[in-house]
Amino acid sequence: MKSRKVIIAIIFVCFFILIGISIGTVLNISDEELRDQSLKTLQDSEGRDNHHAVGQSLSNLSSEVVLNSDESLDDIISNNEVTVINFFASWCDPCKRETPELIEYAESNAGTDIQIVGVNIDDSDENRDEFLDSYEVSYPVFEFTDEKAITDEYKISLMPTTFFVDSSGEVVRAYIGEISPELITNYVNYVKER
Repeated sequence: MKSRKVIIAIIFVCFFILIGISIGTVLNISDEELRDQSLKTLQDSEGRDNHHAVGQSLSNLSSEVVLNSDESLDDIISNNEVTVINFFASWCDPCKRETPELIEYAESNAGTDIQIVGVNIDDSDENRDEFLDSYEVSYPVFEFTDEKAITDEYKISLMPTTFFVDSSGEVVRAYIGEISPELITNYVNYVKER
């Protein structure tokens, strides 16, 4: 009976040692390793990123309406290594949730080679302006005069949709749905390192 209790005690001790080692291993993974793992995951899925816009060029979009920028969308794209273009609408709840994080991301990357840009889709001027004012959106926001042509050409049907564009204007990655700053960083790093 006593030997059985000793065996059970040894099993418990071994179990807790394994848990401790596992936790230690997880905690010792550096930020660099986590970033590399995230990039590897994105690279492994490269062939599976099947959004219609991936590989297409966004350069020379001449029908843009500039809402709060001194630069054209074309100039912003060509002057930055990565431009994160977020298609949004004022009536879209995920857009409302992600906008404060997009503003924070844009502000924390001001002066770098990364630019956040918003493109307003399917809104009245009044609703759009109220949305931009209520969130105090500071990054450049654009609209297109022929919105239907743009949404049809690039297959933008769900809001929000986010494109990751290189300096040549090529859409490298696309993400549909509410996006987090961490995911933006992973996609931006992917575009920079490809």
